Amino acid sequence: MRLLILFAFIYLQSSSHAQFKESEFHCKRDSIISETNYGSVYITKDHQCELYDWLCPDPKEWMNVNEIIEYFPMLTNAYSPKISIGSIPRYWNTLYEDNGQYYVYGPSDWMFNRPEFISDSFLIEIASDFSYFSIKKQALINSHELHLTFELFGEEVQLRIRLLSYPKGAALWEYTIQSESWSELKVSSDFVRNYDMINNDCVNQKCFQEFHFDQVDWSRLKFMD
Repeated sequence: MRLLILFAFIYLQSSSHAQFKESEFHCKRDSIISETNYGSVYITKDHQCELYDWLCPDPKEWMNVNEIIEYFPMLTNAYSPKISIGSIPRYWNTLYEDNGQYYVYGPSDWMFNRPEFISDSFLIEIASDFSYFSIKKQALINSHELHLTFELFGEEVQLRIRLLSYPKGAALWEYTIQSESWSELKVSSDFVRNYDMINNDCVNQKCFQEFHFDQVDWSRLKFMD
């Protein structure tokens, strides 16, 4: 009898996991970090996966599809800036660190994915509930460093962007607002496909929580000369 109960329990467990199906936007699951009967967190090395397009969607297409110009006419020329910022890339997404490796992230809730585009007059966070911040000043310090001054909810923010030689295609974004400061590691849109992705796939629904990455080890960063 106990043996029958054991077999029944094993069957129920296996059948519950068998119900899991990845969403139509899944990438190849090269290494599974965690898995439940409603989804999985995994690493993909499939750099041609469709989800990479979501990390940095084409700004002009995004504006047209979402009728941004119709409701925000001040952004009419935002996707085709004219003022030079030298060789500093304009389009960035967040680069994360986990167990000493760098990754881009496919979140369960794509509202958490907010790539940033530097236009002539605005710093734009591209998302379904997008935000834009008016650039008051910009100064190209040298070919590897750009300073921006913009307004964030009525307060002036200083943003220092410094290109890195390691990780490749990345930059350190350093923010200062009054007495507060913080830093973020970004990767330019041209290099997002150079990195493996950690994807949080709960099959077309939000997961209970997003994946928690390690704190970035700033000492590992190498700046361009």
